[in-house]
Amino acid sequence: MKVSVYWAGISILLFGLSGCNGGGGGSGQNSSSSAPVIQTQSCNGTSGNSDAFSSSCTTSFDTTTANLISKTNEFTVQKITISSALSGLGYTIKSNAFADINLQYARSVGLTGKGETIAVLDTGFLLSHKDLKNKNVTLYGKNTAQDHGTFVATIAAGEEDGSGVMGVAAGADLHLSTLDGGSSSSTGVQHLAAATNDAFNKGAIAQNNSWGYQFANGRSITLADYHLETDGYPGLSPEAILAISSGQSTQAWKNYRAALSQFISQGIVVFAQSNDENDFSSSLTAALPEIFPELKGGWAVAVNGLPEYDSNGNISKVHRVSAGCIETAEYCLTTNGTTRGGTSSSDSSYSEATGTSFSAPQVSGSIALLAEAFPTLPAKDLLNRLFASADNSFLTATGSVDFGNGVTHAYNEEFGHGFLDLRAALMPIGNVGAPLSDNAYDGVVPLSEVSITAGTAHGDAISNALQGKTMAIYDSLGANFAVDAGALVGSSSQNVGIRLETFRSNNKTSAQSTPSYSFMGSGLSSDTGGFQFVSGSTSEIGEELGFIQSGNGLFSGDSSIIAAGPGTMAFATVSKTDGSGVGALTYVERTSDGIASAGFGLSMAKTVLPNLTGVFGFAVNGETGTALGLTAESQRDEALSAASSAFTFAGEWTYQPGLSFFANAELGMTLSGDAGYIESLDPALHSAFSAGIKIEGLFSDKDLLTFSLRQPLRIEQGNGTIRLPYGRAADGTISYVEHEIELVPSARQIDFGLRYDINFMEDTVLGLGGAVSVNDGHTRGELGASALMAFKHRF
Repeated sequence: MKVSVYWAGISILLFGLSGCNGGGGGSGQNSSSSAPVIQTQSCNGTSGNSDAFSSSCTTSFDTTTANLISKTNEFTVQKITISSALSGLGYTIKSNAFADINLQYARSVGLTGKGETIAVLDTGFLLSHKDLKNKNVTLYGKNTAQDHGTFVATIAAGEEDGSGVMGVAAGADLHLSTLDGGSSSSTGVQHLAAATNDAFNKGAIAQNNSWGYQFANGRSITLADYHLETDGYPGLSPEAILAISSGQSTQAWKNYRAALSQFISQGIVVFAQSNDENDFSSSLTAALPEIFPELKGGWAVAVNGLPEYDSNGNISKVHRVSAGCIETAEYCLTTNGTTRGGTSSSDSSYSEATGTSFSAPQVSGSIALLAEAFPTLPAKDLLNRLFASADNSFLTATGSVDFGNGVTHAYNEEFGHGFLDLRAALMPIGNVGAPLSDNAYDGVVPLSEVSITAGTAHGDAISNALQGKTMAIYDSLGANFAVDAGALVGSSSQNVGIRLETFRSNNKTSAQSTPSYSFMGSGLSSDTGGFQFVSGSTSEIGEELGFIQSGNGLFSGDSSIIAAGPGTMAFATVSKTDGSGVGALTYVERTSDGIASAGFGLSMAKTVLPNLTGVFGFAVNGETGTALGLTAESQRDEALSAASSAFTFAGEWTYQPGLSFFANAELGMTLSGDAGYIESLDPALHSAFSAGIKIEGLFSDKDLLTFSLRQPLRIEQGNGTIRLPYGRAADGTISYVEHEIELVPSARQIDFGLRYDINFMEDTVLGLGGAVSVNDGHTRGELGASALMAFKHRF
């Protein structure tokens, strides 16, 4: 009880300000007139590679622009040299508070806090000051011009007009109220509650409080003092104890508590810590969340520190020039409170000062900048970004905060989470990628897990359709970032090993006996004597029955809806008699994941003229996981599927022994399901054709030279819809936008190929080949080339 009487007897509770008066000057860049879009891009420039995105390789800024901004007058005016006597270190420190929080990076993307309101509770404000008079200012209660309030307001949101000083959030509006500026019925704590409620009603995103209670002797009233008081009044409510100590009513403190609780439902309350470096307990007002726990999560405390940097530009150490964070460490940040700001001496007066009073408005202004950058994030998320991205590399941690989805951040009782870093706060925090679910707070997965890979038949169609469009990716804290939607699209190319395997599969030449089941060349001249059953690779059997002319691995890209990989097995039944034939083909393509596709084909062949064979066919193919090579990764069990059918036409003319001409074509349609971000695919028409010349016995009676011209499978007509994440709501619900896409690529790929095969000794085959592709990948202007060599000896 003795302690309680002592506090009540001397705690006249003057409004003591947490810093000295201050001012500044300079010139700068006009604020942006439109809301910026924070863009991210791959550091290595491979924006088309869906694996390029990671938290360690994403940049949102043009460093050249940021450097130019850091050289403007209103930025450089914050360069202050702190003498050895003032720093107490025995040497001078060159300081720039705005550079220390990396404000130039926020300004480089146009962020000014435009559209946001910062509330300031302080001594008073010179509203005619040149850095305040043209701003949108709401004044609550009476006002008397004072240096301290004017200084704080200009640091938080002073106008960027090319001279004087600018605020951290130069484009933000202000809600100003003096600490003793209420009506006769609204004074003291009751006025604090009323001013806070009015700021809430005006939509303020932050409330800056650069003040605290003091004893009559000037010592800050601390949280420790409050706890001593509670010992003297056991059983009383916190509001009642605060009322006894302050001479205010219990109801006034209840009203203030309710006002603060309401305010943090939409904004952040920022308090300056005491300036006494020797305080062992936090200022009472800064530590109100320790008394009213519901305020945690919407509360930030600012301390004052002078940073020093190493040769790489990283903070090497920080000199604390105020009280530490102490009990408020979990929700505390450090900034450099040595600044230049406006004063009330005249409409263009400035001075330099240091104190946590001028650290706090940097935090408040930063909240406004993040609110502009992330307009759908709740205020508590904005504050978490400042905490989780603060530079804590210089401090020894005594604890950490878990922000979820693997994001933790260490702090200590001296500097809290460390030095505020706007550049880091505006960048993705933790992992970055596609949303794991329809809620941004559920975490992310690599973009590759929802990517769309265009098939060779689609070429550049999907990339072109998404060109200039954006999609959202998300970080571990649920913030969305805009990226080029083309980043979702991966490239597809046939594996060289598969091509080589197919190339090697041609272990014979026409100089050898032609299989009796073949429809091509002179194949119809032999009678099968009924139905013959054969099996083997699809590429060989399909070509002999007139379905595909793939070039046997020489070319990349599919030549038919019939799968022709080396691991695809085909089974066929064939009957030939009297110069005509009929055949049925069925096949299964297996992968490590199971059956990828299966289908069948029917073909009929006829000797049209002597030595001229014509073949007409029909094929059907069913795919799982792809649609003519198009794939769409999905987080769910859904998988892209497709059913294709096609009519095929083929012919081969043996002009003379050793010289023949061949040609084939395929026209068909594909019906596809949907998966991943592909919402729907309309029926697509496709085509493929090839033609060429075969010359046998050119240098030997066992060699074959083949000239080929070919167009691989190409979509000729078709459309679809892609549904991409675009943003999020305040509760984290992902928003999507649909894009209509055309599936027709920009050009037609034409391949020119040359292949030479020779059996230069028994059981030994050598194959050489090369191809040139114009409009490679059905992409206008692209040129491709390849060469293969295979040597095979059968022991």
